[in-house]
Amino acid sequence: MITRSVQIMHKLIMCLVLFTIGLSSCKKTFDILPKDNLDHQQMYQNVYDADAAVTAIYGKLLTLADKIVILNELQGDMLDVTPNSDSYLRQINLHQATTDNPYINPRPFYELIVDCNDVLYNFNQMLANKRISQADYDIRYSTVGGIRSWLYLELGILYGNVPYVTSPMANIDEVNNPNNYPWLSFDQLLDSLIQFTESLPYKDLMPSDISLNTSVNGYSTSKFFIPIRCLLGDLYLWKGEYTQAATEYHIVMNYADVLYPAMNSEQWYETYKVAWTANINGANWVNIFSQPYGERYSNYEIIWDLPFDQNFAPTNPFIRLFDNIAGQYLLKPSALSIQNWDNQTRTDHTPGDYRGLNASWKWSAGVPIVNKFTAYFNPLQPFATNGKWILYRAAMLHLRYAEAANRDHHQKLAYAMLNVGIGTEYDPAYDTTGVGGGQSRDVTNIQQSFGPPYDFDARFGNYPFYRGAWHRNVGIRGRVSLPPDYIDSTKYYDMSSPEIDKPIIDETGLTLTLENDIVDEDALELAFEGNRWPDLLRIALRREKEQPGSGVAFLQSHIAAKFQAAGDAADAAAVSARLADPKNWYLPFKWQ
Repeated sequence: MITRSVQIMHKLIMCLVLFTIGLSSCKKTFDILPKDNLDHQQMYQNVYDADAAVTAIYGKLLTLADKIVILNELQGDMLDVTPNSDSYLRQINLHQATTDNPYINPRPFYELIVDCNDVLYNFNQMLANKRISQADYDIRYSTVGGIRSWLYLELGILYGNVPYVTSPMANIDEVNNPNNYPWLSFDQLLDSLIQFTESLPYKDLMPSDISLNTSVNGYSTSKFFIPIRCLLGDLYLWKGEYTQAATEYHIVMNYADVLYPAMNSEQWYETYKVAWTANINGANWVNIFSQPYGERYSNYEIIWDLPFDQNFAPTNPFIRLFDNIAGQYLLKPSALSIQNWDNQTRTDHTPGDYRGLNASWKWSAGVPIVNKFTAYFNPLQPFATNGKWILYRAAMLHLRYAEAANRDHHQKLAYAMLNVGIGTEYDPAYDTTGVGGGQSRDVTNIQQSFGPPYDFDARFGNYPFYRGAWHRNVGIRGRVSLPPDYIDSTKYYDMSSPEIDKPIIDETGLTLTLENDIVDEDALELAFEGNRWPDLLRIALRREKEQPGSGVAFLQSHIAAKFQAAGDAADAAAVSARLADPKNWYLPFKWQ
């Protein structure tokens, strides 16, 4: 049975040929059916069949990679069209998508959602008929349920109001019948997603001792599966429940405690902590993207990613999108994104950002191209198209945690995460002199924060000896040798106070200023990865709710800046006019 399971998983993971996981009447929802198609009653017999169904879901998720990146980045300010872009891409770039635009068709999302619904239904049947243990059911049901919630979050971000379908259906086109399923506003959708995702029986990262966690053709599946607590954190962040968001993020940030229970190894100090290992710091930051799938040091950073393999479908779509020699060069870094990186100055006073030129982007035959997705692609070897799609990584986790902490009255901690790290920011010597106090003093009562979910131990001292779990944390900007985004303390703090931590006198102003800094850092750190428009939209919705007009102004200024940096004042004005109405922040939901 184990041999049979491996054979099935090999077909599904590496070929990404979709296993027939639905009722026979749902078969039209799949792109490809294997020749040795089994009746679905034969398929859900044991845990290995359940593994095959799970893997098929993740295989089909890969087919959405280009769509998600296009819609989530081209609507933002970091990605732009090229002379090769078709009219439909240009529409998205200008926030003028028409209903016949093939890129905005929601059907592919719902095809996978319907598959998830069918798998979840059949897992329930397996459990009821004792064909799977409760423990095996919990993990597999949860990872498929997590994917469904993640897909719905994407739909809510893109379309606003969407039909919420949670049961199997005979025909995918039933989704488009408003009489069949409730249409939820984005806010209602968030409530439903939080309720369902919280109800999942297993929320932690995939355990290492189960059959789903294996290695096939050199690809470890340990990072294949959605980090449900990160998803929950995101849902709460969108909802404005900041303490709960930080709670979920905090668990994953400290997940090395589970992965490395001895708690004294490099892996424990580094994993998901944005720490000081030279292998992915400074000029080596690009290794997060340029190293092969599963490489050790990039895995300190990567929480969730999926591989593309040159020998199996689907092919790596990012080469077609971004490469100008072997691909079609349909999208490029915006002039604004390049300008943002070039405007940085490192702590050694040299110009530029290690995350910019030859990292996130590079020159190729005289034009700028996105490098993150093609960092180890060689146009002289056009058939060597292996790659990886990073969906969640530590920097994104820390930035979102900082966003939540800032809104939850923990601005100092948010500033530490964004800039120099916890140990440095919580060092009184650094606060007063700008230089840390070293390891030869007693650090028992410093270099730490308190009160969950905002508690971190970053103590680093020799007398007495401390090596806190977070003593290697260097902050998002510190990791790439950039100075802090300094805040004018005289505006927001009572500088006459003798206390080292000055009382805040304008918390609203401080929060907004720090939030702006976080948004700017999101762009520098996460550009092109499929998060920019969601990040901008989340802040805009939040501010518009707090003060009507402020969210509009925020979104207008960021998106217009893309066109202004490219010298296109007319498009900047047109886009600003369109974004003045929050209804235009969403794509038209048109079934195709």
